[in-house]
Amino acid sequence: MQRTIRFWAALTLGLCAQGGCGANNSGQGGVGEVADGQGSEVATSVVSGALNNTGGSALGWNGPRLRAKQSGFDRALEALNPVGVAWAATWTCTGGTLSPAFAGPASDPYTYTPVSCSVTWRNGRTASSVWDGTFTLVYGPSCDVQHPFIGHQAAGCSLARTTGPSGNTRTLTGPDGNSYSITHDTNGAESGYDPAVSPAPNNDGVVVTCSASGCDADGTLVINGSHLTGAVTTAAGRTATLWDHTLTGTFALAATSAGRVVNGTVTVEHNIVQRTASAVFNGVTYGDALCCFPTAGSVATTMQNGRRAGMTETLTFSSTCGEATLTTFSGKTVALTLEHCI
Repeated sequence: MQRTIRFWAALTLGLCAQGGCGANNSGQGGVGEVADGQGSEVATSVVSGALNNTGGSALGWNGPRLRAKQSGFDRALEALNPVGVAWAATWTCTGGTLSPAFAGPASDPYTYTPVSCSVTWRNGRTASSVWDGTFTLVYGPSCDVQHPFIGHQAAGCSLARTTGPSGNTRTLTGPDGNSYSITHDTNGAESGYDPAVSPAPNNDGVVVTCSASGCDADGTLVINGSHLTGAVTTAAGRTATLWDHTLTGTFALAATSAGRVVNGTVTVEHNIVQRTASAVFNGVTYGDALCCFPTAGSVATTMQNGRRAGMTETLTFSSTCGEATLTTFSGKTVALTLEHCI
């Protein structure tokens, strides 16, 4: 598992240096339309981050973008990649910690430091994936004192995750100095382009609540207002914003023998192109404790306005960590690797 995570992280950072880290390359929409895969992937990224916020080193290795599996051209780039094989390198990771030591709601608020990693290859080249801030976690009064991980918490326990006033940014820097940054800001009130979206985004963060049977049975997840932006900066210092999204949504969580299963809907506002999509999670299952990505189920995203209004794309997950298949708005099928939980 660790070798797989390291390979994809190294390969992604290497290609970022050579080709830049732009929008996904599975196919772009027309001018003023949303790129294929973008709504489904960003919705999956936020839900995945919400359900994996107290541990899991896989979060530190995730690459910056939705990327199609290798074509012949990609394999040629890999052959020229200065990274070489991923395990011919030194890896260093920090974070993945909760402070103070968990003692239940009496010690609220807690600070969660996500995983940051760096790699140095034998040829001296370096790359990194670094978070610039921490998340604040607040456990409700019904939470017990034994389980920092919400998935095992008691009946009625709630966990709210929020960022600072400017959000938290994860910056991935490739060996040639090009970088890609992703910012998650839970202060999403008024960040969307459309004031008529209901429910309106607010600043209450991402909240998981256990049912009367406890989170080992079922519960709910609410994204109250997450504002996500992505930007690329070249080694020469030129910066461009790639995407800007606002998300709100409610999900039902159920614990099964296969893992945690998520069903529900998230509204995705594409603020740059001023389009809105509805992403429906159908049996999305998190079945690998060492992987922050779904391992079964699908997300069907339907555009609500623009030239693609009424058209749907579907992202279907596989049992292999991070591997998925996208059926685009036009019906084309593309194999993809998911590469960030935020």
